Amino acid sequence: MVAFRTNSAYDRFWEGRKQLSSIEDSITNAIRIFQLSIHPKNEQERLDRAQAMKNLVAMAYSIKYYLLAKPNYFSEKMKGLVSPKILEIGGVDSSSPLDEKKWKISDNEMRSRGIFTKDSLNLPITLAFEITNYLEYIDRSYIVPTVYLAMYNSVNIITNAFVGCIRIQTTPIPHAYNSHLHMICTLYLLSIPFSLNGEALVTFLVVQFIVTFMLLGVLSIAEEIENPFGSDKNDLPISAYCDNLYEHLTFVLSNEKEL
Repeated sequence: MVAFRTNSAYDRFWEGRKQLSSIEDSITNAIRIFQLSIHPKNEQERLDRAQAMKNLVAMAYSIKYYLLAKPNYFSEKMKGLVSPKILEIGGVDSSSPLDEKKWKISDNEMRSRGIFTKDSLNLPITLAFEITNYLEYIDRSYIVPTVYLAMYNSVNIITNAFVGCIRIQTTPIPHAYNSHLHMICTLYLLSIPFSLNGEALVTFLVVQFIVTFMLLGVLSIAEEIENPFGSDKNDLPISAYCDNLYEHLTFVLSNEKEL
């Protein structure tokens, strides 16, 4: 049962990594396709294309903050990515600084989030609508149909991965299973002294310590990694993934003429 508990927790951790990797890959590919396959005819169309690519990276950041139970949060980078209209919808003053270091996030708070909540803006879904609206707006006469379909699919994959992350986060291991497993481990540890009856005190203490450390340590690890979305060292480095996408976008936009 302990092995099953640990394997289940790691499966959730690995599934979370796959979902984030899917988001990262899709955004990277979408930026490349947008840049090379959409040919603006004037300055306004060029700005619209750039904003669509910024919205893609903003989706990654918005998914990060949504998973961290801060769905209405706009970091300084996000303020430079999203349009003023999105900032207005989110009720954020683009001139007001926000400090991420003051956050205190618990697993219960993160797990209380669903796909839609009444008290907050679902920014990832909103940005997905914005990007889809842009794809409907552009002139498709010069775009190969398969390439245009790939643009649409990229948005769909990002959205599906976001929903997958929410599924992992809001579906914890059943409480009854956890309680029963802890009870079994406790009874087993309490029974060890009876199985070592007659052994030297030092031997008894060493065996008791090792077995207790192993069992409780494995259970603690399982509880720690079953929710891979957080801000401590045992969670997935979502910030690093988002920053990589931001740097990629910055490179593409700064070398737009060469590309």
